[in-house]
Amino acid sequence: MVFRKLLNFKLLLIGIFLLSFKSSFADNKLVMITADYCIYCQIWEKEIGEIYPKTDISKDFPLERIKLDEDSIKNEPNNYETKITPTFVFFREKEEIGRITGYSSAEMFWWQVDEILGRD
Repeated sequence: MVFRKLLNFKLLLIGIFLLSFKSSFADNKLVMITADYCIYCQIWEKEIGEIYPKTDISKDFPLERIKLDEDSIKNEPNNYETKITPTFVFFREKEEIGRITGYSSAEMFWWQVDEILGRD
């Protein structure tokens, strides 16, 4: 019971952090919600993580990672915002402009990025 309350408190803090995160910066950002155990996060890191900081997009949308742990996701059935990792959230001037949930391939990721940013 105590563990469950601590877990719920931790999830509440993550939720508050994510909600307040929007107002804590004025610049554009790409927030990656990730987890150490997530195989798709690891694949993204290998295929894109090293090159992303070298792209023009990263100059306008620098990457910030938020790490979740396995217990916080498994034990909270109502935590829909953070159940799927990786999740990429683009912010422009404090407002969310788009979100990519999951990762399948580099080609699909860049296509989704271009869609969100309105690039042709």
